[in-house]
Amino acid sequence: MKTWITRTFAGAFALATVALASCEKDEDKVVINSNAATALTASTTTANITTSNSSSQAVTYNWSKVDFGYNAAVVYTLQFAKRGTDFASTQDFNVGSSLSKSFTNKELNDLYNAIDCSLPATPAAFPLEVRVKATVGDAVTPVYSAAQSLVASPYPDFVAPTDRWGLVGPAGDGWPGATATDRNMPYDCRVRGYVARMTLNAGPFKFRRNQDWGTNLGGTTGDYTKGVTLTPGGSDLTITTPGTYTVKLEVTTDAAGATTGGKVTITP
Repeated sequence: MKTWITRTFAGAFALATVALASCEKDEDKVVINSNAATALTASTTTANITTSNSSSQAVTYNWSKVDFGYNAAVVYTLQFAKRGTDFASTQDFNVGSSLSKSFTNKELNDLYNAIDCSLPATPAAFPLEVRVKATVGDAVTPVYSAAQSLVASPYPDFVAPTDRWGLVGPAGDGWPGATATDRNMPYDCRVRGYVARMTLNAGPFKFRRNQDWGTNLGGTTGDYTKGVTLTPGGSDLTITTPGTYTVKLEVTTDAAGATTGGKVTITP
């Protein structure tokens, strides 16, 4: 009898423990709010940019806090894009947990120059679209506000470099001999760097300016996805796995325009 009672009590205790654990697990479940949303408002939809009012405030954006359904650390990003491009390419401003962001006329003009580094000498109306993006991590779909319009007539304040840079070496089309084998990379004013999507072989490579070894950049092979520092005349870099990659080359120069170094980022 004692054995039967002991076993019965032990079994009941085990079931209670499982039930309690199940309840605790149920309480720990996170349910995402499918109606999470944010609304963006702007102090103006037009801005008057001139060289004489650079420090004046141009526009202020405010947005409502997003409720993802649990206590989440939400990160907000303001995104600007040319009107009509459906935000295919954006200029982003990460503002953390803030619910507001202001721009001076100079900051707004810089933004325009980042979006288009070939602005006309005579300022003309340039329409943008603006939205706010809210994220809590890669596992949760971002929340976007409806887009707002912004129109201003920016002035050119950035001159794209005239130098050409190219990738050379067996990772590309081989080392230059009688014929140049540089894979020239177009300059992208949005990221202030030379960017190209290309197929690379396993092997060494470097970068050189204007198809001439007089100015070249190399470095120490590392994690290309995080960026690798380049130095003038540095060692050959190496691609270990062949494939198609996006190569971004950022070049730094001194006041006289001489190349002082740079960084290469390579992503699949």
